[in-house]
Amino acid sequence: MERKKPLILIIEDDEYSREAIEHLLNAKGCETISAAGGIPGYRAARRLSPDVIVLDLNLPDIDGQRVLRKLRGNRALGQVPIIVITGYGPNEIPVGVSSSADFCITKPASFDGVIRAIFNLLRGAGASPQNS
Repeated sequence: MERKKPLILIIEDDEYSREAIEHLLNAKGCETISAAGGIPGYRAARRLSPDVIVLDLNLPDIDGQRVLRKLRGNRALGQVPIIVITGYGPNEIPVGVSSSADFCITKPASFDGVIRAIFNLLRGAGASPQNS
């Protein structure tokens, strides 16, 4: 069954950032699901097969790099576009992260920049948000 709205999974432990991104995406016609940690985020990804995943690298329960490797190694999720948000500087992002993620955004990240990256990936994946 095909979704009517794109589903975005946000794996981010910072409540303010997570809720702000969710609010902006919902206002633009997307469905969102969020997780405050890597383990529940990975489980949600397996259960729901989102259209795009936003992944913070600094998570309280499991390293975001490990979550990224697990997502890319999963047959069903390996091709899902992933945006990594990181506190690493542009020249400090680990090679495995920059080569595995579709976008790497450094903190402090503009919420508008995150939303633009998501919609660029949705357009490339053929999903059509209502109010982009």
